[in-house]
Amino acid sequence: MIISATTVKDSRENVEKFVRRNLLGGIDHLVLFLDAPLPDVEDLLEGHPDVTFVRAYGEWWGDMAPGGLNSRQINNASLASQLVAGMPWADWMFMLDGDEVARLDLDVLARLDPSIRAVRLLPMEAASRLHPDSDPTLFKRRLDDDELHLLHVLGVIKEPKLRSYFRGHMSGKPGVRPSPDHALGVHHVVHTGTRERVRGVTDPGLMLLHYESHNGDEFVRKWMALLSSGVDVRQHKKRAPLARSITALLALGLPEDETAAFLEALYERVALDDIATLARLKLLVEIDPDAGQRRPRPPEAEIQQLRELLDRAYAAPKRVFRPRSQNPRTPRVIARLQQGVR
Repeated sequence: MIISATTVKDSRENVEKFVRRNLLGGIDHLVLFLDAPLPDVEDLLEGHPDVTFVRAYGEWWGDMAPGGLNSRQINNASLASQLVAGMPWADWMFMLDGDEVARLDLDVLARLDPSIRAVRLLPMEAASRLHPDSDPTLFKRRLDDDELHLLHVLGVIKEPKLRSYFRGHMSGKPGVRPSPDHALGVHHVVHTGTRERVRGVTDPGLMLLHYESHNGDEFVRKWMALLSSGVDVRQHKKRAPLARSITALLALGLPEDETAAFLEALYERVALDDIATLARLKLLVEIDPDAGQRRPRPPEAEIQQLRELLDRAYAAPKRVFRPRSQNPRTPRVIARLQQGVR
C-alpha cells in the first residue's frame, strides 16, 4: 500500500480535489490530520473508503504543546510513518501538503533496490494566472542554469536562480519505506538513530504538482493562513518582504475593496507568471490531474489495520514521535500500539 500523510486546514472543495487527484496520481490511501475542527470536511470524509482522517487538535496533543504549523506537520508525518513501520502492507509513505499532488510512476518504485529507503518527489509548480476560469493544467518544471539565465536576460525573472522562478519550495517532498529507524518529515526523511537526513533518490517518474498560489484568490488565502498559523513567516528570508508588506497593508484598515485591490497588485508584482513567454519557449508541461484511472483499492483488512493504529495513537504521547527525539520510550510506545494489529 502506498500511503500519504497530510496536515489539513482547508475548505471542503479543496480537500475533495486533493483526495481525488492524489488517488489518480498513485496514492492508495490518504491519512489526513485535521488541524482544526472542520465540520464540512469531516462530513465529506466520514466513511470515505480511501481516506482515514484524524482529529489532530485539542486532546490529540495531550500535555504536549503542539507548537507552530511546521512543528505539527513534522510530528504528524513522523507519527504516521513510524506507526506503520514493519507492517507488511506499508510499502511507501509520502508527506504531502494540501496544495500538492503526487505523480508516481509505480514501475519506477517497483524497480528500486530494496536498499533504497527514501525517495524525493521533485516539484512542478502550477503556472499562475490572475483570474482563471478553471484550475491550472500548465506546470513549470525545474530549469537548468542556462534556462534560468535565458529567462533572466529576457526579463522574465529577477535573478537567474530557481528561487526567483518558483514561488514555493524547490526541494520537493519525501517518501520513505516505513521502518523503525526512519521517520518522515516535511521535506526530508530522518534516520532516527543518527538524526541525519537520509538522501532521497529522484527520478523523472516521481514528481509532485504544487499549486502554490496559482491564482490571486489562492495567493491571498494562503498568505492569510500563514500569517495566522502561529508561524512567523517573516523569519523566512524569501518571504520576509512580502509578509511584511501584507501585514502592513492589513494593518492600515483600508476599505475592503481597496485592500483587495492592493493585494491583487502585490500578487501581480511577485507571483504572476509570464505564461505567454514561457509557452513560446516550450518551458511549460501540460498535465491534467483529473485524468486517468486509479489502481485497485487495497484489501479492506489492511485499511482497517491502518485505521486501528491511528485510532490507538490518540492516547499516545506525541513527543516520542519527533523524528530527531531519540526518545528511549519510542520503540516501546510503537510496540504497544502495534500489539495485536500485526
